Amino acid sequence: MTTAPARLWSILWRGMLAIFLLPVVYLVAALLLGWLPVNRDWHDADRGITVWLTTNGVHAGLTMPIRNESMDWTALFPVRPPDGPSGSSPEVVTVGWGDRTFFLNVPTWNDLDASTALYALSGLDRTVMHVEYEKSPVPGPDAVALTLTPEAYGRLVAFIRASTTMDANGRAVPIEGHGYGENDAFYEAQGHYSLFTTCNQWVRDALSAAGVRAPWWAPFDKPLFWQLRRDASGDNTLPGVPPHPHQ
Repeated sequence: MTTAPARLWSILWRGMLAIFLLPVVYLVAALLLGWLPVNRDWHDADRGITVWLTTNGVHAGLTMPIRNESMDWTALFPVRPPDGPSGSSPEVVTVGWGDRTFFLNVPTWNDLDASTALYALSGLDRTVMHVEYEKSPVPGPDAVALTLTPEAYGRLVAFIRASTTMDANGRAVPIEGHGYGENDAFYEAQGHYSLFTTCNQWVRDALSAAGVRAPWWAPFDKPLFWQLRRDASGDNTLPGVPPHPHQ
């Protein structure tokens, strides 16, 4: 007959094993599902609208023309910095989605604590859109250009609009007093961030909605770039993306 202390040690051992194995299972699943593509046959359009997949090393975003025949982003995200001196006016808008508390209260990694991280991963917190008006990206390890047909771009726009909380006038609801600089702003968003629905998974879902090649699951940014570069060059190695202190 098993004694009470023996049963207790067995429970503790299994609990410790589960704590160790769960992160391993998560990472293995992210690797395997990041390898498998959806929209496998997608290729850049011969002519169309240039959209960028960008990252700061941790957090991916979508960079698009500020306005064209399909969409004027200043109509949806009205808080826009004024044009600067000649040659410094913004050319594109970068949109990202993520956990509200993390985005608004963690400007640098030094500001991150365990309680904030756990709350973000729990799926209980609300989310925000981060919108930044800036110059066009430079192609490199942290920026890949895509050419979308107007139809595909329309689906991408529809996905972003559906992720955004809007007022009665159809404009995004700004969050006053928050931003990393003079050229960005935060807006209320739909959905909940979690361990499985991360900022990068949101970008993955946006690309998939537009019909673009993307991983089955992308809690991290690298598989997003991996799939697009596999499509472009057949290179199956993960690209090295330098770390950045901000999300």
